[in-house]
Amino acid sequence: MKNIPFHFPSKTGVCEISAHIYTPDDGFFETVMVIHHGMAEHQKRYEEFIRFLCDHGIAVYMHDMANHGESSQDPELKGWFGKKGGWNALIEDYREMVMRARQEHPACRLIVMGHSMGSFIVRMYVSRYPKDGFAGAVFMGTGGPNPAAGAGKAVSAMIGAVRGKKHRSSLMNTMAFGTYGKKFEGRTPFDWLTRDKAIVDRYIADPYCGFMFPVQGMNDLVRLNAASNTAAWARDIPAELPILLVSGGLDPVGDYGAGVLKVGELLAETGHTRVTTKIYPECRHEVLNEINRDEVMNDITEWIRGI
Repeated sequence: MKNIPFHFPSKTGVCEISAHIYTPDDGFFETVMVIHHGMAEHQKRYEEFIRFLCDHGIAVYMHDMANHGESSQDPELKGWFGKKGGWNALIEDYREMVMRARQEHPACRLIVMGHSMGSFIVRMYVSRYPKDGFAGAVFMGTGGPNPAAGAGKAVSAMIGAVRGKKHRSSLMNTMAFGTYGKKFEGRTPFDWLTRDKAIVDRYIADPYCGFMFPVQGMNDLVRLNAASNTAAWARDIPAELPILLVSGGLDPVGDYGAGVLKVGELLAETGHTRVTTKIYPECRHEVLNEINRDEVMNDITEWIRGI
């Protein structure tokens, strides 16, 4: 596959975004997918999936989220999206990617996709900009309403007021993720990501993965989750839009499937009739890094062909 890098200023105002365009070697494709990665990781972790898509005639646009991966110019600012409104700026950064893909390939079908925190960003994007011309949306590793969202916003704001918004709080981190590993063997704190131990070990060894967010970044994350789990969010998405919900049945982010089903129910209640939900019973959070990832990748491409 071919790889064309480019950059643009983040709407957060805190960094420059590093982005890439991946196309099949023969230059032929009729579909473009714009992918958003998750919290505390980066786009290079998606190389196997990107290569698979290119091999199946799908081009990919993907960026490193603000202060993640190659978009992190200062290690001290990892996960920092600005003092206020960072979550909205992340949505705008993603839209920058989508609009570039649309402008450069107007004849291609456009598919939007986000994983984990990225799924909340893409969910907000499709609701906020329903006329941008995308043909389908994939929400992977997503989650339903979080009953602790209100407390999370309050605690992060309080800690930020006392310790500063760039402070990294073990308390907040434990509140958000402390229970995620309890159902698993406990070999590492990140066993909840995937059954593939080699990938877990690479994640732990990667300085651009697994870092703790500053409290303001946590506040942005909570706000994204809350905003993307309302009836108003669902109503603003075109009712005819094909949507694929993909998750692991053992993914704590999706409440072991229950949260993902709630998202599907919310969409059904607001008139969406083209929602497909695919939950892989034994998979954990990162289905694209699971031991059956070939099955997952094939299912996604088959869904794209079918819409």
